[in-house]
Amino acid sequence: MSSSRRVFLQQAAGATLIAQSEPKPNAQPGSAVRALNFKSTEIYRSPQRPSYTSWVSFFPDASGNWYLTCEQVTRPDKPFPRMSREQYYSFGLPSGYDKAPYQMEIVMLESRDEMKTWRVISKQPVRFQHSAGSFGQARTPNGRFIRFVWIAYSLQHDTNSAQILYTSDDGGKTWMQQPEFHDRRFVAYPHRLRTLRDGTLVLALPLAEAWGPGTKFPLRTNINLSADTSIQMTLCFSSDQGRTWTAPMPIYGGQAVSETDFVELPSGDLLCINNSIFAHPGRQLIRRSRHGFAPAAFEQVTAGTVPETVCLTEEGLLIGCLRNSKYFWSDDLGFTWFPLAGIPDAIVHSQEAYQPWIQCLGNGRVVNAGHYGGDNRIGERDQYIMLHSFDVKVFRKTQNPTLKLERKFDAVRSRWLNVYIVTLTVDGQPVPGKTVELWFVEGGKPGYDSYNHVRLEERMHLGGQLIRAVTDARGQASIAIPRLDVITNLNQSVQMVALFNADRRDPDYKPAQTPQFEFYANMVY
Repeated sequence: MSSSRRVFLQQAAGATLIAQSEPKPNAQPGSAVRALNFKSTEIYRSPQRPSYTSWVSFFPDASGNWYLTCEQVTRPDKPFPRMSREQYYSFGLPSGYDKAPYQMEIVMLESRDEMKTWRVISKQPVRFQHSAGSFGQARTPNGRFIRFVWIAYSLQHDTNSAQILYTSDDGGKTWMQQPEFHDRRFVAYPHRLRTLRDGTLVLALPLAEAWGPGTKFPLRTNINLSADTSIQMTLCFSSDQGRTWTAPMPIYGGQAVSETDFVELPSGDLLCINNSIFAHPGRQLIRRSRHGFAPAAFEQVTAGTVPETVCLTEEGLLIGCLRNSKYFWSDDLGFTWFPLAGIPDAIVHSQEAYQPWIQCLGNGRVVNAGHYGGDNRIGERDQYIMLHSFDVKVFRKTQNPTLKLERKFDAVRSRWLNVYIVTLTVDGQPVPGKTVELWFVEGGKPGYDSYNHVRLEERMHLGGQLIRAVTDARGQASIAIPRLDVITNLNQSVQMVALFNADRRDPDYKPAQTPQFEFYANMVY
């Protein structure tokens, strides 16, 4: 082992000073959370085999009925014409993905008995290529169905790329296309529509620049190399049952994200999840006030695999699924994720629950919808729509600690000392006898980062020093760093972060971390 990676111990004011070593493994807190009574139920498949039934939307109405939609592709007796060569070229499709000769329908099923039985109530014939993208659907309290689609994939030659919204006032029998929803210089790929507790509708709407003949981007697969992202995730809100909508509000700060999900927190804020399909998995709070919604900063995930669909239990757990039955949970609102125990191995290794949509029913009950297979060619797999249902059992709850970092002030000399107080509390009460950590790095040295370009774990590996100390009866640890006292440069700064249970070795507590502090080493008042 090289000297830079060797662990050194040194006593410093009753604390342990440690040169940064190998990153600590992220410990999973055992079977603290487990799925019980797991059940997989086939709901629907088309009459033709191999069946093509995929791309679900799954939502309730205000009276407790449930709806599940999918796309059904069948071979008509008289096939429709193939895509023109120009269309096929602009869509940039793999061989075998021309659906133009087939009949595509958006099928809607309804359950009025708590998902025990289902019946087809609507079949909307559509002419789309690859997918109608009907993921964003809801039913309003006045009985109207709302359906957003990927209109850019329409095979009609006179398509308006901004008319992405359809509504039905007769229980899904007929559908009416609505006026332009957004600027037609964009194309939209609506992905998720959820209804908040007060009836507000929230639509996750990815936007990209319009593509196709006559535009800057002749192909669907074109990418602007001068742009941070070729697609921008946004949110739109409606407080009047879908009659009017706000302008798209960008989220995720320039991340290239085309699929997302979100939950409503008890506070009324939204928690949006950027899943591990994309480059930078993480989370973003959307703050709600009487003025409306406003995005907080995007935060990258600390550890684990982030699922693509999520729900929030009464106990504050996030339960989620990544395509093909990979289930995960988080007890810190999406900073760390763990595999959910109790899912049968046969399901985990199956092709079930692709493009999932999960819902919490209350009392720890979770239901997740998806289709068998993947993004398949017609006839490649015998697809069907299924529901997974299970109970979430919490065997060990973790406490939510708060960590505070303060610098000690010497009133006699009117200066701040290089003595730092780390305080650990839970619900305002001190937590004694716990190991807390303080990492710091001096300006200009490896690990120092003024603009947060590199994640903390990587910076800690690059350099800086880590001090460990144990909290006293007041929940406090006093950490002195005398080496900083000899710095005479008044502009020399130090970056500092306090941490607790970062490796989750203590199963009774969630991790805690302060913001990064930046202090001048020599600081006089």
